Amino acid sequence: MAEAKLNREYAIRVLCVGALMWGVCLWSIYDGKVAWPRINAQMETARPDLLATNMTAEAWMTYEDGATPLMRVFAKQQVQVPKKLIKKVGELRLPDRVTENRDAQRAALTKRLEEVFQGPVYSPHDLAGQTVQAVIAFLLGAMAVGAVLAKKGKRFIADDEGLSGSGFGGKIPYDQIASIDWKKWDEKGIAVLRLADGRTVKLDSWHYAGMPEVVETLTAHREDLKRG
Repeated sequence: MAEAKLNREYAIRVLCVGALMWGVCLWSIYDGKVAWPRINAQMETARPDLLATNMTAEAWMTYEDGATPLMRVFAKQQVQVPKKLIKKVGELRLPDRVTENRDAQRAALTKRLEEVFQGPVYSPHDLAGQTVQAVIAFLLGAMAVGAVLAKKGKRFIADDEGLSGSGFGGKIPYDQIASIDWKKWDEKGIAVLRLADGRTVKLDSWHYAGMPEVVETLTAHREDLKRG
């Protein structure tokens, strides 16, 4: 008798993926509900100082005595400058390659910088996006875990009397097997039984350990179904 059941290696890998997705879910919830709102609150506190001057992005990012003016503003709260704010400010520096109308372009960029300082670091759209990401990650994790649980109790048994077990959906005499599709056997370890009543049963060696032995027992009783 040969028996195939859930492959432990497959189960561990898929469960690890599920755990990773749930980790992403928790991290997204933390960012959207705790970390990012806290950064927005820090931005609100810093906003008066940020708007008190009309400095350019270059000036805000220029180091003097080991710190930039932007760093000094947030240092009053004993926090670091939010990385996303640094990126936003950095994108509003006037490129050296600009040679014409530099004063006008610098004034336009400074106006845009003021708009950045007037808003939150993370917009409502950003916060909502973390919620969506959390939901998607949770569902992907649940799908991974569910796939393992769905296979956990399945058994594929081949003995002298035929095929049996929950994986086969009950007892199947060998003479009820019409054909076997071997196309994916060499590459993926998958064979598909076609039964006389029209049903098909997939035998997957990656998902179920012991499947090659089940297939070997089957073809020992039905030599006409062996691969050519």
